[in-house]
Amino acid sequence: MTRTKRRWSKSIGERGQRVRLYEARLGGPIMRSTWINGKEDRKSLGHRDRELATRQAYELLRALLANERAVDEGSLTLGMLSKLYLDSPQHHGKKQRTQKEDGKKLDRVVAFLGTDRNVRSLSESDVRRYAMARTEVPPAPEGEKAGRAVRNRAVEADLLALYRALNWAVRERNKTGRRLLQENPLFGVKLPKERNPLRPVMTHDEYLKLLVVAQQISPLLKLGLIVAEGTGRRLSAWRNLRWSDVDFSASTIRWRAEHDKKGYEQVVPMSDVVLEALQTGQRVQSAIGDAPVFPSPENSQEVCSRYLFDAWLRKAYETAEIQKQAGGLWHPLRRKWVTERKGYPAKDVAAAGGWRHEPTMLASYQQADAETVRKVVLHPTQRLMGA
Repeated sequence: MTRTKRRWSKSIGERGQRVRLYEARLGGPIMRSTWINGKEDRKSLGHRDRELATRQAYELLRALLANERAVDEGSLTLGMLSKLYLDSPQHHGKKQRTQKEDGKKLDRVVAFLGTDRNVRSLSESDVRRYAMARTEVPPAPEGEKAGRAVRNRAVEADLLALYRALNWAVRERNKTGRRLLQENPLFGVKLPKERNPLRPVMTHDEYLKLLVVAQQISPLLKLGLIVAEGTGRRLSAWRNLRWSDVDFSASTIRWRAEHDKKGYEQVVPMSDVVLEALQTGQRVQSAIGDAPVFPSPENSQEVCSRYLFDAWLRKAYETAEIQKQAGGLWHPLRRKWVTERKGYPAKDVAAAGGWRHEPTMLASYQQADAETVRKVVLHPTQRLMGA
């Protein structure tokens, strides 16, 4: 009688604080699983050494118990806060790319301030120290390359990642019902702001020149320019369009929630120029249904890479002999779209372009232009007369 070989597994710890080791498949790497804040944290250890896996499990268990004691005692450190927040459903509810970017920002701040730093001891001075370290380039040792300073906007983004983690800790409770953090120590502290943010706007002349050379670089680039200029949407939104999202009979486009930065889905009319370009593109591709509107050159069933679109647009700038403005590649088209639609109610412009909140659109996208400023000065809309 042949005996079936069983997969190895081992549990360390007690109920409520346990690390489980197991083989997902015979001959495969050892997996480890534990539960943190009601959510399973599971990952491959990347090896098959059972003794090493057992030691790693004990180390993880000690860290988990230390975190729990620290929370109970109110001595939460930045390292613990970062670990708990990045493992939380709050963080994992974000899009994959956002999770990765926020994790890098938070790690950067925590590494600077110190993983063993008590969260309650944070103050405005720490914010200022971090801002100075990131925006000022220290002299490099002889023979080494100097570092690169960043703008206040990047510093603000890093500190906002920490601020979100602190706010989460104020709302989160441990198993006894006690809050992880009684208050946000940075509440009321002003974060660095960019006084002169780079928000370039593409002119219509630049757009037309890019359109002339786009076809010789790639037909997809020309179609992408027309769709981006005609809809005002983000690259991530129009690049992921499927032919099933385009309703030629109703002349509308369905913008899917999964490709929207804020998870906002809507159906919006499209202009005749966009309609004609998409009809031509579909005839050339002979594609229907869920086939991508912008297929990858390597695989027609996959969406074209954003990095390839970036490279194509940079090449178009060079070919058209246009100096690309600093501070943007595709977003200048989005600002062009919204700036050219001044005069319409902000709420309607925001809905058409995919903004959930008008203040964001008005503050960061719609820009002042010389012609409109001249009209404001020379042509008042009304005169105030006496009673």
